[in-house]
Amino acid sequence: MAIQFFIKQQKVNIEFIQFSGGERHVQLSSQLLDTLGNTVRVRAELNSSDDILDYLLLENVLIQHRKNIEVEIPYFPYARQDRVCATGQAFSLDVFCHLLNINIEKHTSIRRRITLWDAHSNVIGQLLNGYSSHLDLYQVEPVEIIKTSPALTELLQQQHTVLVCPDRGAKARTAAIAQYFNPKRSQQIAIIHCDKTREPTTGKITSSVVKTGSLAGKTAVITDDICDGGATFIGIAKELRKLQCEHIILYVTHGIFSRGLDVFDGLIDQIFTSNSRPQQFHKNLNVIEFTAI
Repeated sequence: MAIQFFIKQQKVNIEFIQFSGGERHVQLSSQLLDTLGNTVRVRAELNSSDDILDYLLLENVLIQHRKNIEVEIPYFPYARQDRVCATGQAFSLDVFCHLLNINIEKHTSIRRRITLWDAHSNVIGQLLNGYSSHLDLYQVEPVEIIKTSPALTELLQQQHTVLVCPDRGAKARTAAIAQYFNPKRSQQIAIIHCDKTREPTTGKITSSVVKTGSLAGKTAVITDDICDGGATFIGIAKELRKLQCEHIILYVTHGIFSRGLDVFDGLIDQIFTSNSRPQQFHKNLNVIEFTAI
């Protein structure tokens, strides 16, 4: 569990408990509540259903005590379930956004600001703002995280580095990264676009196409928001290797890595990700320690 207060820039950990019946519980001391000002800053790393419920319980306490809330949610749960794709599916993102607004709907004098890191879907903003008029929403763009990593910044400023856009959904993010780094280079960074095809019934990627010629002597930096099992990036890396690409780097804001990192061995040389999710040590992994608070 990683939910923390920030009081005068100092972290204050919160203890949650679980009753024998499975229910979650939190109780803040009167002394701590008295210490808080009118606005409370909270960083909530929501990596499980218990984490989500813990945050909702904590927020309920704060609202009871008339506190405005600035909450930073690095990885926004259910962002990938932003629509109903087939009959019988739940609209999971809609459910979660509705839950986030349950506490605040009845307290019109309370303001809440939510900061998200590189959120997967713009449907989040539509849903949250649709449920509440007492919300400010801010999204941390990927370049804000990338530029805090000296190693990744140096790579993106080198003249032999190219950017790889993994699919159509990543075009805007890749272009924004290029726009930031181009003034720091003598030549504009080349953007290489990719296409992938999926098996309709299973969703598995059946092929990846990298739209470029030889990449001999080049370093390719693939950028995206989320890596789960890694099939997209494995397919692209294989194609980049066929084009004689010398080094392959992967940056993803949110590293789930559900199949581990060994699946990239021999294909991807270095992986950069933020600290939005807990990570295990791996020789090729670089974790960018970031906070928006």
